Amino acid sequence: MTELVIETPRKFLPLLKPARYKGAHGGRGSGKSHFFAEMLVEDHIAHPGLRSVCVREVQKSLAQSVKRLIEDKIEALGVSHLFERKETEIKTPGGGLIVFQGMQNHTADSIKSLEGFRRAWVEEAQSLSQRSLDLLRPTIRAEGSELWFSWNPRFKTDPVDQFFRKSPPPDAVSVMVNWYDNPWFPDVLRKEM
Repeated sequence: MTELVIETPRKFLPLLKPARYKGAHGGRGSGKSHFFAEMLVEDHIAHPGLRSVCVREVQKSLAQSVKRLIEDKIEALGVSHLFERKETEIKTPGGGLIVFQGMQNHTADSIKSLEGFRRAWVEEAQSLSQRSLDLLRPTIRAEGSELWFSWNPRFKTDPVDQFFRKSPPPDAVSVMVNWYDNPWFPDVLRKEM
């Protein structure tokens, strides 16, 4: 059994508990994407055979996905031997899989291809349309499934903001994080401020 030691900033601790919906919102440099990428790697080691999808509203290429970040985390955590990086996906322990997709490309019929997936991570969720949110939620429904959302708030009317901050369901947890909550905030961003 592989044992991971992942340092987690205090602000993210509520997201470590089981919840159907998990959200992290705030400014750039807060570590939201890094937190979810590490948690995804950890989940795939802890739950062999787990299938996950990483989505954005629009994703024209893998360069626009979080694939590279997840691969970097796999390497940094020293677990490369457990994962097989392919051109368009990452194969994980126990026959599991991480795929990368744009929600705008899905229809009510095509989204069914994600049935049986137990994790969905929506990066840049401030751009997610209500239609995409409505398609994704009932599709990721396997026992113990979770939907994760990371976003930089834009408008209070964005569907993800409405979902988490206006009328969240009882099985949702979200945190607000900013650069000052990130103990690894890069000096280059500090200088840009």
